[in-house]
Amino acid sequence: MQKFSYHTHTNALGIFDGRCTAEQMIEQAQKIGYREIGISNHLVYHPNMTVGNPMFFNDYNLLEDAMMRIADEIRQAASTAAIKVFLGFEVDFFPSAEWRRCFEKLRKKINADYYIGSFHYLRNRDESRIENMYLYNPLQPSYTEDEIKEAISLYWQNAALAAESGYFDFIAHPDVYKIFPHFAAYGEEEDKWHFIETMGRLKHPYELNTSGWRKCGEQHPYRWMMEELNRLEVPVVISDDAHDVSQLANYFEQAEQLLQSLDYKKRWKLEK
Repeated sequence: MQKFSYHTHTNALGIFDGRCTAEQMIEQAQKIGYREIGISNHLVYHPNMTVGNPMFFNDYNLLEDAMMRIADEIRQAASTAAIKVFLGFEVDFFPSAEWRRCFEKLRKKINADYYIGSFHYLRNRDESRIENMYLYNPLQPSYTEDEIKEAISLYWQNAALAAESGYFDFIAHPDVYKIFPHFAAYGEEEDKWHFIETMGRLKHPYELNTSGWRKCGEQHPYRWMMEELNRLEVPVVISDDAHDVSQLANYFEQAEQLLQSLDYKKRWKLEK
């Protein structure tokens, strides 16, 4: 069974969405037999974002300061760890030139070990309107049905563009929007197939994210999508997406069984 996870979160700076410190996550990882762990708090920035949570940023200078402090916090915890600890970030990707310019500048500052491409937002085509799916209120909808349809189409396009960007070591939970009943029914087959074909062409790694079993009764991504990615020999890594020590290695046995049932050929691991 895989003895590591690179997609984990802490309560960094007292504002991020993990429930434990880096030291606690590392200690628990060691106890359960992990040989290494990557800590990958959210890196969420867009100048047009309405900030509804202190871990989201629309001011680049505030973002840079927070990310540098998180990097220092994790590196300090890693300095006394008995297992290998990697510094990563789960990054919400946007395709605009302005976002790319800011992210490229930040990458040079942080010099993290790895980056995960991720998607938690609805957006319109010119990125003038950015809305976090977790904060969306279906009882007071701010998007029409047609706008949601377009936003989910752009979501899948984002996933393909993130892979093509070259920024990321692997792509996170590409179908995460399915955990929300008010979004789950959307998504054009042609957009999903474009993502699959892009991943296959690039042989770009992605994750089998086990948190889906906890949130919606199914792993990320869809089984049929994993079948196609396997056929295209796209590497996969298992992630627990742990936000608490109790979630480390959750459903890893089930994930291994799924990969075995698919006769999955290619596995990915960070080499540093």
